[in-house]
Amino acid sequence: MKFTAIIVALATVAFADHDMTVSTDVARDATVAYNGFQNSDGTFDALVPKGLKDTLVTFKGNRDYERVLLGFDMPKMIKDPSQITNCVLHVPTPKDAPTTSYTLTAFTASSNWDEATVNAQTQITSIRMLGSVSVSGNGDKPGDIDITGACQAAAEGKFSLLLDTSGPLVSFNSLQAGMDMFSVDITY
Repeated sequence: MKFTAIIVALATVAFADHDMTVSTDVARDATVAYNGFQNSDGTFDALVPKGLKDTLVTFKGNRDYERVLLGFDMPKMIKDPSQITNCVLHVPTPKDAPTTSYTLTAFTASSNWDEATVNAQTQITSIRMLGSVSVSGNGDKPGDIDITGACQAAAEGKFSLLLDTSGPLVSFNSLQAGMDMFSVDITY
């Protein structure tokens, strides 16, 4: 009996030192357009909600500026986000991307938005840059971006990101497309 108790105690100590990693898919996503283009119905593109669409777009042009907005729910087993040691955004292969090199950059964002109604007037604050990934083009998969700071600052079980491009239009499948979605690995 005493031997079993010692083995259980040693196993508990051994496993306590190992980090656990959990993966989660994006829970909400949208494109947020910042531009002055007027649509045929008299509305301005920046005011039209672009959530619940099959495609996400990031682009920086002369008068057109679009960003991908991603919202994640913190997995239930993570009770204290400050205990997170690493958090990585897996950027999927783009639906469309330039053949030349480009950079994708992730920024923290407030989570007070709704996928069905978010537009350029929604109060989404971008607090700070988290990290970026350089892509050589030619349809390459972009890779991963360290977003540990966003995960550690999660409030009310949610965190959000804005994804920006260095210029050229890059599009991705959205949550509604159901394939090649953004996901996050969280280590705690």
